[in-house]
Amino acid sequence: MSDVILIGLPGSGKSSVGRLVAAATGRAFLDLDEEFERRHGTPPAAFIETRGEAEFRAAEAVIARAAAARADTVIATGGGTVIDPVSRWLLWHAGPVVWLDAPDDVLLDRLAGHDVHRPLTRDAAALARRRAEREPFYRTADLTVTGEMEPEAAAQLITSWLAEHRSTPHTRVLLDAAVRRDHPMGPREARILLGDHLDPAALADLVATHSTGVPVVVVDENVMAAQPHLVEAFPAGRRLLIDAGESNKRLTAAEAMLEFAAESRAERGDAWVAIGGGTTGDLVGTAAALYMRGAPLIQVPTTWLAMSDAAIGGKVAVDLSAAKNSAGAFWPPVAVVGDIAVLATLSRDRKLDGMGECLKSGIIGDPWLWELIRERGNAALADGAEADLAARHAMVERSAVLKLGVVDRDPFEAGERRTLNLGHTIGHALEIESRYALPHGQAVVLGTRAVAHMAVARGLAEPALAAEIDDVVASLGFATHRSFDPAVVKHALTGDKKVRAGRLRWILPEAIGRVTQVDDVTEAEVDAALAHIREP
Repeated sequence: MSDVILIGLPGSGKSSVGRLVAAATGRAFLDLDEEFERRHGTPPAAFIETRGEAEFRAAEAVIARAAAARADTVIATGGGTVIDPVSRWLLWHAGPVVWLDAPDDVLLDRLAGHDVHRPLTRDAAALARRRAEREPFYRTADLTVTGEMEPEAAAQLITSWLAEHRSTPHTRVLLDAAVRRDHPMGPREARILLGDHLDPAALADLVATHSTGVPVVVVDENVMAAQPHLVEAFPAGRRLLIDAGESNKRLTAAEAMLEFAAESRAERGDAWVAIGGGTTGDLVGTAAALYMRGAPLIQVPTTWLAMSDAAIGGKVAVDLSAAKNSAGAFWPPVAVVGDIAVLATLSRDRKLDGMGECLKSGIIGDPWLWELIRERGNAALADGAEADLAARHAMVERSAVLKLGVVDRDPFEAGERRTLNLGHTIGHALEIESRYALPHGQAVVLGTRAVAHMAVARGLAEPALAAEIDDVVASLGFATHRSFDPAVVKHALTGDKKVRAGRLRWILPEAIGRVTQVDDVTEAEVDAALAHIREP
């Protein structure tokens, strides 16, 4: 038998229902909160109050990951166990997942009658915050049991369902988030899905939800060859294959898509579906923003880079000869769907491309992600049976979630969102100098090394920060130096879209998880930064 994973907020009845389900199905029972107390000699609440939630989550994750290796067990998780993406991957692949839920007022009444103190859900406002934080993970459950059901009735419902669903589902959704979509046209919310071997029927349903008629499906021809089953999940009536190389990310390519849509009589409400990497998403997004002044956009990223960064946030653009991503629009997608399983077909170089963006995310605001990359980055990049898929998923998800948070707070790049350009200022210039022979992720890493050197020289960061960044990128296999023409790179910098009144805004790292913005970088500083990454 498989495991059964019970999730839900405090007060939802996971422990009492779990024991009944275990007894009814002949499984063992494990309560992760009880296991935590057994191992640490103190209950979770006391641990949190004395040592903080962050340290508790780290300790809880160790226990949850070990529990996922058990067999034939009903596992009652802590309310926030789902937050850790590595634990969630392992638990979701261990057996069917059941979400026990009830209205907040019911949960609060139950908690008031418990002897256990709950420091994270002490009142209605705190409980509402925890629900909002965790629902994107709870919603991925295979079965949801809602209402004020007594434990016996809930257990009977789950037991009956298990009798019909005896194996762990092959399809695993791991994140199902509804995020604000900041644009006066179209829906006010967008849906973000991340998973493993996503169900083609569910993808077709998603398109039907957002498209009034047959969608315009634009596919990178490489994806069509490598992932035909993914492409076939979408209607084929208006399918267009493209060469999605960076050199083709121009207005002429977008115009060809617009002509295709017009010739096939696509209407304004017919969704545009972009299946491919970041270049595909940018191209199709630009065309969708222009078509009849705005058609619904669905991003289906198939590269690490696109899932973790490029498909998120709603900026779409094409390149001009002297400036990357300088003709475009803010056109947020109505949905983003990423299937981690498709990353298995990527070469290591293409995976590194995405890892570069994850490194950036860790530096600007997620030390947890940075540490995961330090510890398990090479395993996440590995192929076949050697691949650490849990870590791979976690890196993609944490990077995407970080960007979603930044975009939610600053949708139109008035302030904080500029921090997402760490390493990109010099990185984009290096891409232009190479005529786009240099992959984006490699360019960002070189740009990050350059600005880290700049930050140290300014006294904004300790030398150890630049050394740590260098060590990590080298250990992952990134090149730390490159041959290039500094004059061409500096000329490309003048066309950067972040220039204001002739002054270029730079993002400089101060520590892992913290960056700052400056606009007074001198030419001498730029020369020194470029010399730092240029091959001797």
